Amino acid sequence: MRILAALLALSCTAALGNAPLAAQQYTDTEEEIAELQLPDAEPPAAAPAKPRPAAAPAVIPPTLSPAETLKKHEWEFISAGAAGDDEGALKLLLPHLEDWLAANPEHSSAAEAQLLKAGLQYKLGDHRYALVSLLKHLQAYPEAECSERARRLFDEIAAKKADKKLRPVLADAAEPPEVVSPELNVSLLLEKLAAEAGKEYYEPLAAEFRSFFARFPGYARNDAVRLSLADLHRLNREYPAARLAYGKAIALHPASPLLARAKLSLADVLADNLKEYDAAIAAYQDIAASFPGTDEAWAAYGRLPALAERRKKYALAVEVNEKVIELYPDRPEAYLAYRAAARVLREDMKKPREAIAVLGRLADKYKNSAVIDEALLPAAEIYRKDLRDSAGEVGVYERIAAEYQKAPQAPKALYAAGEIFFKAKDGDRARVYYQKVMELYPEDPMSKKAETRLGAIIAGKI
Repeated sequence: MRILAALLALSCTAALGNAPLAAQQYTDTEEEIAELQLPDAEPPAAAPAKPRPAAAPAVIPPTLSPAETLKKHEWEFISAGAAGDDEGALKLLLPHLEDWLAANPEHSSAAEAQLLKAGLQYKLGDHRYALVSLLKHLQAYPEAECSERARRLFDEIAAKKADKKLRPVLADAAEPPEVVSPELNVSLLLEKLAAEAGKEYYEPLAAEFRSFFARFPGYARNDAVRLSLADLHRLNREYPAARLAYGKAIALHPASPLLARAKLSLADVLADNLKEYDAAIAAYQDIAASFPGTDEAWAAYGRLPALAERRKKYALAVEVNEKVIELYPDRPEAYLAYRAAARVLREDMKKPREAIAVLGRLADKYKNSAVIDEALLPAAEIYRKDLRDSAGEVGVYERIAAEYQKAPQAPKALYAAGEIFFKAKDGDRARVYYQKVMELYPEDPMSKKAETRLGAIIAGKI
């Protein structure tokens, strides 16, 4: 009985754990049990522990930064406001939507915002802005869940509002892009629309160009995109804007392979549209010097002489014409450059002998009958009218007769030489030329005239 009582006491102690009173009550009994020699016995088998189910991981909602929270709340505010029908309120809301989209083009709601922007533009009565916005959506967010809705809205607006001639252009621009690359796809879209629909969609396209540069300032093809914008301004006769755009492209992309084209376009705007001739001359000179051998340099040389003459820079005009002759001797324009240089030297710079020298070089290079009327006879005229140099004039006539014997001007030249001496009352020398006319060209009308003059000389009338 004492042993049983002790065992009961132990059980109670184990069960109570931290119950000090129970432990104290059975202290003596425990000591007695310790003195007993109990037989070895196997402890009772413990019941297998039941496995506890694994605890599910705690779901912690993502914590947004203050900036992201503001974006979220602003988008919710804008999208809720866009559901209204008050036109005045929608007009006020649209700029806020545009600002939000410009600041958050990569946001998870950006595609929806772009579609909402197009919808508001259409709702407010501007289908052109809406179509451009939808085309941008299709190119910038081709994989968005709302892209199908954007395409349906685009098709609806294009069918109802777009000019029939431009519908194929718009449809082609709406084709799904081959790659998911917003900067590439949107840039190609803007360039295509600027070139093929730039007059109809000028304002929305100009706005989208600005948006593009703000979003992709480091895009590798921005030189081409900037030229496209400048061309768009020029197409719409916004010449100061075109000058600014070309100048910016030149300043921002000095190593661009398109630099020569940009500079030439700027020079053309200065010359043809803004009438800033001195600035245009400087621009063309820069092109000619900086890009030798290019099409742009050739175009610059083609424009410079006339502009120089307009600004009374006659020495420059002659210099450029001589450069054309030197650099492009086989072009048809070189022939014209000879004549232009001679004209400026004679008429504007009052340098008749230099003009004769240029005309002589022209006749030396082009061995055809055309140079008689366009080089040799003008040279004879300069000798006669400007220099009053009979010997020089006769020398030109002799050259014509010697080098172009079969030309109709040959007998006329000989007769003209005879006339110089006839009027100077030098019958002996006049007789030589009249006789040549009669001998070499007996059937030519000049022969009859020469015969009459020769008769007068023989009769002693001079």
